[in-house]
Amino acid sequence: MLVKNAVALVFLLFLMSKTEVVLGQEDQAFPDSTSFVDFLKSQGEIPGLKFRLLDPAGQILLDSTAGTSATDAGMTDFTSALALRDSLFLSDSTSSNIQFLLYSEANTFEAVQEYVSNLLKIGDLEPVATDNLNGRDLISLASRERYSSLQSDGFAYVGDFKMFVVIFTISIFVLFAFGMILFMLILKVQGNRIEKLFALYDAQIVGPLSEILFDKSLEELESLSDEELNQNFPAKQLKKPIYVQVLVERILALNKKMKGDFKLKIKVLYKRLNLEKDTIEKLKSSRWDRVVSGLVEVNEMDLTEALKEVQKHVNSPNFHIRSQAVATVLNLSENVDLSFLRDQTFPLSSWQQMNYLRIIKYLNSSRDLRINTLFSSHNQSIRLFGYKLVRILGLVDLLVELEEKFVTVSDEEKIEIIKTFEYLGVPAHIEVINSSLKSENIELVCVAAKAAGEIGDDSSAKIIYEILEGSPGFRLKVIFLKSLQNLNGELYSQFINVDSNSDLHRINKHLSDPLLQDV
Repeated sequence: MLVKNAVALVFLLFLMSKTEVVLGQEDQAFPDSTSFVDFLKSQGEIPGLKFRLLDPAGQILLDSTAGTSATDAGMTDFTSALALRDSLFLSDSTSSNIQFLLYSEANTFEAVQEYVSNLLKIGDLEPVATDNLNGRDLISLASRERYSSLQSDGFAYVGDFKMFVVIFTISIFVLFAFGMILFMLILKVQGNRIEKLFALYDAQIVGPLSEILFDKSLEELESLSDEELNQNFPAKQLKKPIYVQVLVERILALNKKMKGDFKLKIKVLYKRLNLEKDTIEKLKSSRWDRVVSGLVEVNEMDLTEALKEVQKHVNSPNFHIRSQAVATVLNLSENVDLSFLRDQTFPLSSWQQMNYLRIIKYLNSSRDLRINTLFSSHNQSIRLFGYKLVRILGLVDLLVELEEKFVTVSDEEKIEIIKTFEYLGVPAHIEVINSSLKSENIELVCVAAKAAGEIGDDSSAKIIYEILEGSPGFRLKVIFLKSLQNLNGELYSQFINVDSNSDLHRINKHLSDPLLQDV
């Protein structure tokens, strides 16, 4: 705001400094009536201007010597008009006035003066003699003076506000374009430099890294002195961020390919080079990409000492940080009760569920994960993920808890719980399915009907028969008939024979064809 006010003040002062120049350009050609009369005398004929004499009564005077008459349109020379007026006065003492005609129409002295001034300004009238014009001989003065522009100051163009805006806009554009080009050049130079350093450091690292891993045993590597280690990886180089980055990337790449003792050697070497300190520093960074890199390094190198820092990111608002942090905690924690996952406030994506499921399936046989902890989460996506884990991991002992929660959960969760009952094939919880058959939610009814066909009993068959008598929609009718066919063949045949609906017979034909059982 201060800069804006300062610019406005400077601009106002500049306009005031130019006021005298601008006013000077409006100088009048005839400052008084005397100078105009003198100009008419010296100029002679002026386009469109004529003169004639009038007596005191306003009648046109007659002069036989001048060849004028009552119908005369007037004289073109002001000097002749003055001479005629004086001669008439001397001869018979007749007083007269000169009338000015502009294109044959009478006009006042002031109007004629303005008319002549305009002719001079626009260049339609060139003065014959300018000795008395404005008290100066302008043509003579101009011929003696060297030409110079009225706007001699280079900054005078800024006096026009529109011109100032145009110049300012162009200047900003040019500066921005120059800055962008300069930035791109600097970025390109730095990029080329970094690429060369990557290639150079990679060549320096590959040989010593391969030599240590293949020539030395795990015990030798653990007992290796710092001096011997620095012969392969100089301490001076380990202080360079790019060198450390290349070294870490090489070690991580080898860790993914190697197995057995080689993986142990890699992890020992990682700690002997104090690279875990750089990893922990990455976890504290404000840049999400550096944090994710640090989490990957913790996970790959089994840096359990960094778990406290990792747990700070399990509920991060950044999707990538949150996903990697949860996966790292699942992999490295000795005692995992999934409470950290239960307390997450962000919904789980399908990709996250698939990633966590892969880890949990691997850990389930060796650790007590307490899957039921997820059932009490305030995050619906976490609860749904817990129900899926029960189904996929085959945790039959948790079905009782699911039945207890069934009444209070939403329809979406009920659908997932019923799918779990159906998948595990446990008929003990049939009441849950029977109650869902009467729901107003079409999706829930469809899932319950399919489950009833697999794990239902006679009570389920009777409920389905009653619903079919109420003529449900075509989609539901197909599902109900298929479930009824699986549960009770007699009831199915009875319903088909009683109802003569064409759609019903087509569905029956479809269900009875063994080639279309799974269609």
